[in-house]
Amino acid sequence: MTTRAQVTTDGGLGAEATTLIGRRAETARVGRLLSGARLVTLTGVGGVGKTRLALRVARDAAAAFPDGVHVVELADLREGDLLAQRLCTALGLADPGRAGSDGTDVLAARLRDRQALLVLDNCEHLVDACALLTETLLCAAPGLRILATGRQTLGITAEHVFPVEPLPVPDPAAEPSLGELLGCPAVTLFAERGAAVSPGFAVTAENATTVARLVHRLDGLPLAIELAAARLRTLTPEEILDRLTDRFALLTTGSRTAVPRQRTLRELIDWSHALCTDRERALWARASVFSGGFDLAGAEAVCADADLPAAAVLDVLDGLVEKSVLTHRQHDGRSRYHMLETVREYGQERLAASGREGVLRRRHRDHLLALTGRAQREWFGPRQVEWFTRLR
Repeated sequence: MTTRAQVTTDGGLGAEATTLIGRRAETARVGRLLSGARLVTLTGVGGVGKTRLALRVARDAAAAFPDGVHVVELADLREGDLLAQRLCTALGLADPGRAGSDGTDVLAARLRDRQALLVLDNCEHLVDACALLTETLLCAAPGLRILATGRQTLGITAEHVFPVEPLPVPDPAAEPSLGELLGCPAVTLFAERGAAVSPGFAVTAENATTVARLVHRLDGLPLAIELAAARLRTLTPEEILDRLTDRFALLTTGSRTAVPRQRTLRELIDWSHALCTDRERALWARASVFSGGFDLAGAEAVCADADLPAAAVLDVLDGLVEKSVLTHRQHDGRSRYHMLETVREYGQERLAASGREGVLRRRHRDHLLALTGRAQREWFGPRQVEWFTRLR
């Protein structure tokens, strides 16, 4: 006789209340990764759907963990010293052990001979405490696996990182057919959530182009799309699109049961900003002058000053990539860094508030002029292919 694995939570997370859209491939990939790695961390910008993906993976994997799947929500936990006690509660261990113990020893003893999965959700503000406890438990319990979510990695040796990307979006310039749009996950999400708040809403031939532009402007970010769809109670898709010029004022109608930083788009990005160092915040704001991405040389030329020396820019860039503010891509052997448009607009607000927008835009202009001048001088020479790759 088989026994169904136990799934416990500390925050009332149970059956899925809404459909998980567009994550079938990611679910399978994370499941395969978790079958071979003992610690998998799902990273990505806020609102990208890390929690939903982790919970789906945990449900699918439950049969492989006879001693249970335990989901521990950390969003409301402020003190890293209380992390082990939170896990004790999730595992039904009310007593943390001897006086003065934080519960780590009790956790290690309980998990030592068990085959269990811990899901640690929203680790980014407790990253040091999560890293230390995770490493301790993995060493103590060979049958334990941990699936973590956060806007940054835990940064320990055993960790396998899985970046969660926004949903695919249509290219409005390509003029996709209605059938192609309806097969796009970002459009499907908007349509489903829209129909939930505005009965009878559907993506049709008349509004399809507008919806495609809308989800494209929202970067395919699931939370942003859901917040926009909630506005269908009072606005048409065309009116929502028009008001995206101030997306932070528009996208404010999140679920009442969500944690505060998941209720509005601004609070979502404010949380990421608060997790950054002063230099990371400065580079975030300054790099927002780039449209379409930038390279390290560009960041050094445009963003560096006495407070952020050029020699420090690489480490600060690395911090922003680690915290999912920037994404890193390789193009023909060269590194480029990109911001989602939502993240970039937030940075532009911060730059304007700093009073240095004019200075940074002039630096950006001068950098591009110098870059194109060099390309022109060296175009008919051995570096032609390099310049073509860099400028396109």
